[in-house]
Amino acid sequence: MKCVKCGEVIPEGRLKALPTAKTCVNCSGVQKKGVVTIMKGEGDHTWIETIHLEHEDYKAYIEAENKLRKAGNKLFDPIDEPPTDVPYGFREVKPDEE
Repeated sequence: MKCVKCGEVIPEGRLKALPTAKTCVNCSGVQKKGVVTIMKGEGDHTWIETIHLEHEDYKAYIEAENKLRKAGNKLFDPIDEPPTDVPYGFREVKPDEE
């Protein structure tokens, strides 16, 4: 079967996955998706959400994030704690505290 837009042969794998496909991958109106992960909550009650964005929205998000970083704006508030090797949200337990 040939693509209705460009006339190229539609690959067999695409037709197997999408038997009703009338266009090749290059001519398809569907674009890549982007995913942004966001950490929410505090301390022991944190979770990560993933947000799926259309390609154009994802590109706009990345551009805005890069502008913030270049301008020196911080994406997160600094933590007023001394640096440590213990991951955020965990605490170090000393042997005598057990």
